[in-house]
Amino acid sequence: MINTGFAREVITPARGVSLVGYFNPRPNRGAYDDLYVKAFVFSDGRETAGIVSVDLCFVTTDIIDEVKALLAKSGITFAENILFSATHTHTGPYVCDFFGVPLDKSYIKFLTCKIVEAVVRAGKNLSPSEISYGSEKNNPLAFNRRFFMKNGKVVTNPGKLNPDIIKQEGTVDTETGALSVKKDGILELVIANIVNHTDTVGGDFVSADWPGRMEVEIQKKTGYDVPVITLIGASGNINHFDIKSPKPQCSYKESVQIGKTYAAIVLEILKKSKRIKPDTFTVSKSTIEIKARTFSKKEISEAEKIVKMNVSSSGKDLTSEDLAKGAGEVARFFASQLLEFNKKEAGRKRKFEIIAFKFGKNNLAITSLPGEPFTEIGLAIKKDSPFKRTFVASLSQGSCGYVPMKECFTRGGYEILPVQGAGSERDTEEKLINVSLRNLLTT
Repeated sequence: MINTGFAREVITPARGVSLVGYFNPRPNRGAYDDLYVKAFVFSDGRETAGIVSVDLCFVTTDIIDEVKALLAKSGITFAENILFSATHTHTGPYVCDFFGVPLDKSYIKFLTCKIVEAVVRAGKNLSPSEISYGSEKNNPLAFNRRFFMKNGKVVTNPGKLNPDIIKQEGTVDTETGALSVKKDGILELVIANIVNHTDTVGGDFVSADWPGRMEVEIQKKTGYDVPVITLIGASGNINHFDIKSPKPQCSYKESVQIGKTYAAIVLEILKKSKRIKPDTFTVSKSTIEIKARTFSKKEISEAEKIVKMNVSSSGKDLTSEDLAKGAGEVARFFASQLLEFNKKEAGRKRKFEIIAFKFGKNNLAITSLPGEPFTEIGLAIKKDSPFKRTFVASLSQGSCGYVPMKECFTRGGYEILPVQGAGSERDTEEKLINVSLRNLLTT
C-alpha cells in the first residue's frame, strides 16, 4: 500500500503586488479568493516522491532550486523527486522580472518558505492510502484558439464571430483525468488533469481562477473540505473562448461556471475510477536542453521600425485579443520584447528536468512538461505511452514559454513571438516528446 500525505499553505500576495498574465502592470486591489501551495507526498516503502502545485502563472527553475536547497536543510531527502507545477492563473503575482515589471523579492522569500512548510508537513502526514484513477474524453469548455484567416495567416484569439475566420488551426485534447486518494474510506485528495488555459477572471483582483472554483464546488458536492490539485494539461494553444458565441467570457462569474462544470465531470470520473494495483510506483527523470531562438537581420529591422512608431497608451489592460486586432501598443510591446530578447537571450541554452511518476503495472503515469506546450504535444506523448492512462502536467519544472508545433512558426499567432524567458527553438516540440516517452518506456 502507498502511504500519502498532504498539506497546503496560503500564498496570496499583499495588496498592491502586481499581477502577471497580461502585457502591462496590474497592482492588485484585493482578492476574490486565496491562492495556495498544495503538497502531495507519497511513498511505497522503497521510494518517496511528491507533487507541489502553486496557484501562480508559472514556476521558475530559480524558485525550484531554492526550494530544493531549503528542503535539504530541513532534512527532506526526496526533494529531487518532486514535480513542481503551476495552475497558470493570470491573476496571481509575478515570480520573476517579466515584461519590465520589477520582482517583489519579499514575496518570493515568503513563497519559498510556504512551499517548504507545505512539503515538510505533508511528509509528516504520511499514512496508508488507496489511490484510484480514471479519465473520460469529456472537455466541453476547451477550444483551439488559433485560427486560419482569409489572409492566409493564423491569428490567436481573433475575436468572437469574426467573419474572416476560416477554420481552427488544430485540435483539442479532450481527455479529462482524475486521481483520488482515500484514507479510512474518506476522500482525502483529488488530482484533476484538465487541458485548458487558466485566464478567465481578468482585472486586478487576485484569484485562483477556475481551478479554485472547481475545488470549492467539489467540496460542496462531497460535503467537506477535500483539497483538489489541478494539473494543467498541454494547452498552450487552448482556451475557453467559444468564438461561435457572442457571449462575453471574461469575468469572475465565468470562472465560477467553468469550475462547476469541471467539478461535475471530475466527480463522475471518480465514480468509475479503478484502484492502482500493485500499490507501487517508480520515478524516471531526464534533463532536456532547450535553446532560445535567434533572429534574422530582417526580423530585427522590422522590430526596430515598430518600436519607433508613435503610439499612445489606451490605459487599459492589454490582452492577446488586442494583438489580434493589430493594436499598436501591443505590437510595439512585442517588437521591443524581440529586441531585448535578441540582446540577452537569443541562442541561450537552458536545462529543464522532465520527471515521470509511474504507478502500478502500466496503470497510470504522470509526466511533466516545462512551459506551455501545444495540445498536440500532449496527445503525441499519450498516444505512444505504454500506460493505460497518462496525465501530462505542463507548466512544470520551470518555464520556457510557449512550445508550438514546428509548422506553426511560419503561420503567425502571438505564441511564436519571443518574450523574456520564452522563445524556444523550433525543435523543442520534438525534444519534449522524445524525452518524455523515453522516461515512460524506461522500466
